[in-house]
Amino acid sequence: MPPSTAPASPEIGTNKFKGLQLGITMVGVLVIVALAGSSAYDAWRSYRYTVAANEREIANVANALAEQTAWSLQAVDLLLIDSARWYRDESHDVPVAGPNGVSVSAALGARATAVKQVREVIIMDAHGDALFRSRGTASLNHNASDRSYFIAQRDNPDAGLFISEPLTTRSEGRPAIILSRRLDDVQGHFAGVVIANVDLEELDSFYQAVDVGSGSAIQLLRDDATLLVRNPHLPGGPGGKYPALITAPMEPTQPVISPIDGREDFLALATVRNTALRLAVTRDAAIALRPWRAETINVAARTLVVTLLGALGLAMLLRQIGILKRAQLDKEQLETQLRQSQKMEAIGTLAGGIAHDFNNVLGAILGYGELALQHSAEHSDLRRYLDNVMLAAERAKMLVERILGFSRSGLGDLVLVNVEAVVRETLELLEASLPVGIRLDPKLSAGNAAVMADPTYLHQVTMNLCTNAVQAMAHGGVLGIAVERRTLAEPRVLPRGSLAARDYVRLTVTDTGAGIPPAVLDRIFDPFFTTKSVGEGTGLGLSLVHGIIGDLGGAIDVSSTVGEGTRFDIWLPAAGEQALPADAAAHTLPRGNGEAVMIVDDEQPLVSLAEELIAQLGYEPVGYVSSAAALQTFRAAPHRFDVILTDESMPDLVGTEFARQIRELRPTIPIILMSGRAVAGLVDQAAELGVNEVLRKPLHGRDIAEALVRVLAPAIEIQEPVCQK
Repeated sequence: MPPSTAPASPEIGTNKFKGLQLGITMVGVLVIVALAGSSAYDAWRSYRYTVAANEREIANVANALAEQTAWSLQAVDLLLIDSARWYRDESHDVPVAGPNGVSVSAALGARATAVKQVREVIIMDAHGDALFRSRGTASLNHNASDRSYFIAQRDNPDAGLFISEPLTTRSEGRPAIILSRRLDDVQGHFAGVVIANVDLEELDSFYQAVDVGSGSAIQLLRDDATLLVRNPHLPGGPGGKYPALITAPMEPTQPVISPIDGREDFLALATVRNTALRLAVTRDAAIALRPWRAETINVAARTLVVTLLGALGLAMLLRQIGILKRAQLDKEQLETQLRQSQKMEAIGTLAGGIAHDFNNVLGAILGYGELALQHSAEHSDLRRYLDNVMLAAERAKMLVERILGFSRSGLGDLVLVNVEAVVRETLELLEASLPVGIRLDPKLSAGNAAVMADPTYLHQVTMNLCTNAVQAMAHGGVLGIAVERRTLAEPRVLPRGSLAARDYVRLTVTDTGAGIPPAVLDRIFDPFFTTKSVGEGTGLGLSLVHGIIGDLGGAIDVSSTVGEGTRFDIWLPAAGEQALPADAAAHTLPRGNGEAVMIVDDEQPLVSLAEELIAQLGYEPVGYVSSAAALQTFRAAPHRFDVILTDESMPDLVGTEFARQIRELRPTIPIILMSGRAVAGLVDQAAELGVNEVLRKPLHGRDIAEALVRVLAPAIEIQEPVCQK
């Protein structure tokens, strides 16, 4: 009996759940705080992005407008420079008609018409008196000696282009500014100024045509902060001074208070090239941030809802903390499965250790038994004795197969298998040995439905279930076996596996026996568990069934009623169609035509047996008990042999390494590899080395004969049989 374990203290369990509750609460609070913090961070990042986007946008507008304004004023400046040069160098050649110099004025007027925004060009002498005007009809009684644009040019030889404060023209009452350039005589002395009257409405119209967005404004200012143009207009018109705009940083990082309208604005400031002007673009921060505020409110609302839902979920989780008891049970079940897995691993290790030697022994028994059967008379006592020997050897072979299958480390290949064909074959074997009082009731309707499986393992599954059902009906009954197609429209969870929505082949085995008690039903698939007497069962049958079905992606459903019987439903994923096999042909063994066969095995009895079997099949066998010696012989005469038959587990060179070196000497020679040990991946490894066939020990004569034909075809002729299996 297993050692008893003391139950856990209730206080320890209570403290455990309290600690778990505290931990869940802390985690929940941290998650909620993290969510709120993440939302706040996203809002802050969105704010910074919105601010940067607005500042970038209005900065680009400011730079573009400043550059366009510079081009506009540059045209005026070029007009002034050209007029000054012309007046100094060429105007004396122009005839003066009348006291007002109408011809000079006409020349100035022709130049002024080339620049749209210039209303008038005037040339003044060194005293500030107007000498010539592009509008020749206007009065020349005008003195500008006290005006800023005259004083700046008179007092500063390097004044360059000077732009005056805004003013209103006398003749038309339109807002304008004066641009002036200095006039020097040929000796470089001050001789007057040339000025251009620039209509501000032209600039104002240009700025009005630019869409800078809602809540935005464009301001053109002098370096002394005098406002020249603003769009939209101010009630009082231009002329005020706003030093706060000029002194603001060129790249502000936050909104500033506008000195014009007192609002909080984003501001972008740009210098008008080659002038003493600044162009400022402002945007109302409240309007610019309106989308961000709306999005922030939405995020805050969503965060609040999620936080409330999270808090509600946390409260429900804490109230339903009892579910952790189920988690504890699940943990115990996982531990049980781990122990079972460790048992299975131990069996697999044991099976791999003994399989090779045991299969060698069985191989000798089966091989020499077949030879003895050939020389025994039909219906003789010797024939009967040999039949019993062969039957016992086959049972031993099946036992090894069962252990290897249970450990899931065999060399089974998955192929398309017709399930109904396997079940029919199993029933033929089973029907002859059914006890008296048990009636077989087959219902096979799956037709050509096939699954991906190893036929041997599928046969074991059917035989194990049927054998258990027969043993459950000690006093007779009905053994029902059904195979049918089934399609699941929705996934289904079974006690032993889960099923997806797809096509299946269902194998059902029922009996009318004593049934299985509920306490036993949960353990029937456990390794080594059996209710039979000592010596009558190993406890591996249903465990093998469970392992095979699980590997094939299927599931098992079991239902039982004490006193009425048991039902096993095996669900296997359908993989296609496979026709029912035709009746087997005559039991003939294919023969060879004298081909030389190298046999390599470290067991002398098996080498001798193989030589005798292969010789009777029409080949020339040459046996070796040392792979090293066989390799040396082959190296000396690589074309002496036509095919190589080698064991895998040998002390000198293992079969795969032996095959690799053989391939280096002669790449095209057929190689057959034999193994009685369950080695995972041996088939794939052998295929990579170019091995033609991998045979599983122990072998019958037919196995060797058919393998030789396959690797040597089509050179081998199929002749009369020499032995029967």
